[in-house]
Amino acid sequence: MTRKVALITGGASGLGRTLMEEFIKADYDVCFTYMNSEKKAKCYQEKYGDRVLAIKADASVYDAACDVVKSCIDKFKRIDVLVNNAASAKDGSVLKLEYNDFDYTIKNVLYPVFNYTKATVPYLIKNTGKIINIGSINGLRGREGSLAYSTAKAGIEGFTKTIAKELGFYNICCNVVAPGFINTDGQANTSELIKKMVKDECVIKKLTEPIEVANLVLFLAGDKSNNITGQVYKIDCGQYI
Repeated sequence: MTRKVALITGGASGLGRTLMEEFIKADYDVCFTYMNSEKKAKCYQEKYGDRVLAIKADASVYDAACDVVKSCIDKFKRIDVLVNNAASAKDGSVLKLEYNDFDYTIKNVLYPVFNYTKATVPYLIKNTGKIINIGSINGLRGREGSLAYSTAKAGIEGFTKTIAKELGFYNICCNVVAPGFINTDGQANTSELIKKMVKDECVIKKLTEPIEVANLVLFLAGDKSNNITGQVYKIDCGQYI
């Protein structure tokens, strides 16, 4: 029986790594991209062998996205799920944020979602696929000192609702998963004081774990969510209500 295939951007570290590993456990083959985590990517390629295709690619470049999709199709012959996770930001308040940093953040948070959606949709149509875009509660509520990132993540919500309407004809479901603070390995240097402040904001006094976000993404990728589209799912322990 042919496995389904998930394409995950930014899949070598942080939330992306958990997504990649959980999709494999759920019996998907996985193509994932990375930019800076080459050592980790090679380790996962060796660990999972033919179940995985790891590709170094700049997610902000459309032609690179097209090349990734072509390589994924060449190897696995199909794409069933797209998870737009890759993001990189340089941030600050409106008084301090430089134009180049704002431009960088839009290109590296919002552009990748367009690039991979545009490149992947023809193949998703063939398999009645799913698109899950990783947003943020900061894109819903705004956050002081995070102008560029909050703006870019807000753009993902509008983008997703629009493509949900455009692609509904093909029975493609498109949704946003909007986490709050995620307790990934990338937060190892975050102080305990900051983590306590986050917990204090939450109704459920804990930090959201990557596996909890991955479980929601997997649900939205599966057949039990075939009537859910154009939605934004906050997963933040009640940090933003």
